Amino acid sequence: MIKTGIFLARMQPVHKAHLYMVKQILKENDQVIIFLGSANKSNSLRNPYNIKTRMNLLAKALQEEFGEDYNKIKVYELPDWSYETDYEGQIEWGNYLYYNIVSRIGKKNFSIYYSDEPEIMLNWFSNELKERINFKFSERANTFDGLSATKVRNAIAHGDKNYIKKYCPSSVYENLEELSSI
Repeated sequence: MIKTGIFLARMQPVHKAHLYMVKQILKENDQVIIFLGSANKSNSLRNPYNIKTRMNLLAKALQEEFGEDYNKIKVYELPDWSYETDYEGQIEWGNYLYYNIVSRIGKKNFSIYYSDEPEIMLNWFSNELKERINFKFSERANTFDGLSATKVRNAIAHGDKNYIKKYCPSSVYENLEELSSI
């Protein structure tokens, strides 16, 4: 049976901590499924880049980083259906996410990797679903000096090419002009 690791992230834009997570998932699994969240959101401070831009940046970064192992990684868009601060619909969001994962991988049990506060994700799922999911949490603060897409977006906005070159794949650095114009 193929072991599948799930990674949920918005990648606004993709950076080296995302790629590090994918590398960790590949060490523990036969394949990685990335759900690129907020697929239906763009042109805002938190989600400036549209899904097409993010998919292109990610595909180039994954090909460059993983070479032959690139074929072990699949990426799917995952639209949001609520506001990120909508805490009343957390279980419904968890059901929506779980359904999307199961429909893509054809299995009810899987490992999911998350690099934000564990409580956020744990609140998405009912106890019944939690029994089917192997949660793998990574402390963002311990990876690349607390690297986050927010910090990358700030660096892009301020023209900090050194920061981008240090913490982002070449696909982001090479598209800085386009990204900064958004």
